[in-house]
Amino acid sequence: MVDVAVRIAAACLSALLVTGTAFAAPDVRTLPPGDAGSRVPGYPDVMAEYIQLPGGKAPGTPAALNTAGFLRVRPAADGARPGPANAVIVGLPGFSSTPPHWLYLASQMVSRASKESCGGQACRVEVWVLQRRGANLAETQALTEARRKGDPALALNHYLGADSLGPNGQVGPQTASAKWKPLTQRDLAFMADWGFETYAADVDAMIGRIRERSGARNIFLAGHSQGGGFVSNYAARKRPDGRRGAEGLAGLIFLDGGPSAGVQAEPTPAELDAYLARVEALRSGKDRVYTDASGLLGAIAGPASAASQSVTGVYYALSDPTAEAIFPLRVAGMAPAPGDDFLKSVRLTWLARAGASFDTDPVPGGGVQMQILQFLGQGLGRLDFTPLPGTEDRCDRTPPPAPTGPMRALGPPPKCVPSGAMADPGRVHGWVEPGGPSGPKEAGRAELWMNAQAFAPTRSNIRPVTVTFAESGRRVIDASDMVASNWYPSERWDFDAGFIGRYKTLKVDRDGVKLDIDKSAIAGVPVYVARQGFTQGVSGNPFPRVKDYTEVNKTGTWQTPEARAISPLDPAINAAIYFHTDFVGADDSQAGQARPGEPGVSAVSGTLVDWVLKRAKGLADTPSPAALGVRARY
Repeated sequence: MVDVAVRIAAACLSALLVTGTAFAAPDVRTLPPGDAGSRVPGYPDVMAEYIQLPGGKAPGTPAALNTAGFLRVRPAADGARPGPANAVIVGLPGFSSTPPHWLYLASQMVSRASKESCGGQACRVEVWVLQRRGANLAETQALTEARRKGDPALALNHYLGADSLGPNGQVGPQTASAKWKPLTQRDLAFMADWGFETYAADVDAMIGRIRERSGARNIFLAGHSQGGGFVSNYAARKRPDGRRGAEGLAGLIFLDGGPSAGVQAEPTPAELDAYLARVEALRSGKDRVYTDASGLLGAIAGPASAASQSVTGVYYALSDPTAEAIFPLRVAGMAPAPGDDFLKSVRLTWLARAGASFDTDPVPGGGVQMQILQFLGQGLGRLDFTPLPGTEDRCDRTPPPAPTGPMRALGPPPKCVPSGAMADPGRVHGWVEPGGPSGPKEAGRAELWMNAQAFAPTRSNIRPVTVTFAESGRRVIDASDMVASNWYPSERWDFDAGFIGRYKTLKVDRDGVKLDIDKSAIAGVPVYVARQGFTQGVSGNPFPRVKDYTEVNKTGTWQTPEARAISPLDPAINAAIYFHTDFVGADDSQAGQARPGEPGVSAVSGTLVDWVLKRAKGLADTPSPAALGVRARY
């Protein structure tokens, strides 16, 4: 069997000989070990650690798997002894998202804060981003081994099979030679109880490790997209200690999702019966407990896809970004869509693959992105592509699929969707980043997305655990290599998120489900909102008893008088160039050189750091790495 690295080198040499383009065979990049391997790319003053804590005790879940996972982002200057924090932000990712999507927002917040003065000392902000429990089941030993040895082929061979690399130099689906096999629905039947209350208990456990000093109040809860819905629900939830979630928080932060007080007073008896019936269907095995190549994301969801994306992340980490990528943009099982043939045919660098995989419109006006990612993606630049001369009118006539999922105004249909015939087979296409004379005016950069997908801190406290599953038997779960994909997305969590978010009040104590939600409890706590929408002013504040309210949207920034008195913002600051995931992944490399919301200056971190610091009171002691058992993985 020809080694993967040899095939990559051969493909790149072939491109060099055919086109003369300077795409040399990629040198494998080495990753820094120890503490240096946990410095965030582009932010050497920021340290990241991947942490598990004992979490909520979900019924039926093996004790070793009742864990809450977090990406902890903190000032690197602290070393092994974190100083007292002026503010701690607990972040909740959105639908199917994981902590890597928050890597740059979290790092920007920590770095920006350290340049401010708090009582004559550098301000300290920590960000703890919750990992979805399905990612805690990821078996990542081979990912770690590939990083440690600098050989991405080790990960490819383990998860997908050495023969998954086809004669065309592109990786295909998993083959029989792969050593890793996904856990089954029956193995993970206990995930039927991985719903809202379990995740809320995980957050309780994390907040419980923060010791606020006397009179302090400096813990903020932040959520992006679906995570914003969690923020509302958690703030309204009655905790085991009898207090509502909002009572222990210094502020609520909503990033393009979730600032909702509910649209219905309470569920009808029929709605409640239907909810409990679905819970029972999950518990009985009638309905599957984790998403597997179904739902809004189709074939790019589920453990097989997540494992493939995790291997891609190792290649991002270890490969020359200008070398030709070996992972295609379209995978088997995806519904046919305009542009598929083009995306299967076009040859891309690793950087271009990263950009084209998540940009909302990688060929401007070409309509080649998946419909769901036209909504959920980022503005990352554009593909360096022009049709072969004479093929400009050879458009892809594939009918578009039926609309699914959340939608926004996408403009008129493209006049000509690129087809495979337009792609030059002898050219490896690069990526045009935003900014400069030729780059588009967008919020993000493909390099940031690639690095976020590639990053996994070398510092972690996660140890392997051995679990006996109902169908797969004894398996070692070592989830210490942080993954950018949720390997086993919980159907119960997604179902709960939609159901609980609908109501102003919700009280259930039946059939093993206990919930007590009252959104009128969201009163007096400061609220920050950044979103794509145009709603602003008093009518945009869904919490009538919240007087300290700030909103950044596409038209500008609006604040209540109370908010403006504490931390006034330029009303011209806006999110006009932002797409959905830009709110947590925007570029901030030009901070201080332009107004927040303009290219290169994050509208969120450029306004939120000051907002948080002005509303945090006192100091909090966060746990030391030693107390958590953190050590370098390699």
